[in-house]
Amino acid sequence: MTTNDIQALFRSHSFRATPQRIAVYKYLCEHHTHPDVDEIYRVMIKENPNFSPTTVYNALKALEKEGLIISVTIDKDRVHYDANIDTHGHFKCEKCGRIFDFGIFDIKFGGIDDFYIRQKDIYYSGICPECK
Repeated sequence: MTTNDIQALFRSHSFRATPQRIAVYKYLCEHHTHPDVDEIYRVMIKENPNFSPTTVYNALKALEKEGLIISVTIDKDRVHYDANIDTHGHFKCEKCGRIFDFGIFDIKFGGIDDFYIRQKDIYYSGICPECK
């Protein structure tokens, strides 16, 4: 996704396109590794020496609040982020720690008809094919 594409997306959401938000969102769109704040910060500081961990955190929170990214809480110690906002699940390998996306098809739920659902999280853990 280009910077112009991101700016257009932000405009369509009436979301302020700051350089920090654009940089963080672009990184998430280009890296499907489900990074956390620290990983994003380590990359951002190389090209943007004025970035701080707080800058990254604030950009992530604003992007999440706007519905442009989702937080992935599969890891009990850290929050990871994903620019793929389509409904999908996450699998965490217990050996290498990587987080993988997987598709979800034809899931049916019951007993929550009158609830307002803000987010759907489906998490699995185990051993990935590379570590098996």
